[in-house]
Amino acid sequence: MKQVMQKAQELADAIAASDIYHRMKEKEAELQEDEAAAEAVNRLMRKRQRVEDLLTAKGMDPEELKQANREMVQAEAEMNANEKVLELKAARKAFSEMMNSVNRVLRIVITGELREEDFGGGSGCSGDCSGCSGCG
Repeated sequence: MKQVMQKAQELADAIAASDIYHRMKEKEAELQEDEAAAEAVNRLMRKRQRVEDLLTAKGMDPEELKQANREMVQAEAEMNANEKVLELKAARKAFSEMMNSVNRVLRIVITGELREEDFGGGSGCSGDCSGCSGCG
């Protein structure tokens, strides 16, 4: 067990040292430092909380819920139009893809289980890499 935990720590250290992780953390900090971007995120969170509160309230007013939902959708659209938000989303997507790849390797090595997405998402790959220039 000790060796497994040591290797897990080494993997965590490698992930934390990766350019992809550093870029994501950099974009998170940039968003927090950008007043407009941070406010756009906070506004969406407030609007989402309002919708959730209305959904759990006794005697919910459907019209009030519709209005709150419209405001939430508008806040989300405004947030998604912010450049810092878009940059952070792209960085988080790259990090998520890296982590999915790590998990895929672990699954294949541990279980030997291959799935269609392991071959480029169903691109017609036969699994024989001898004549291949690489997946996806």
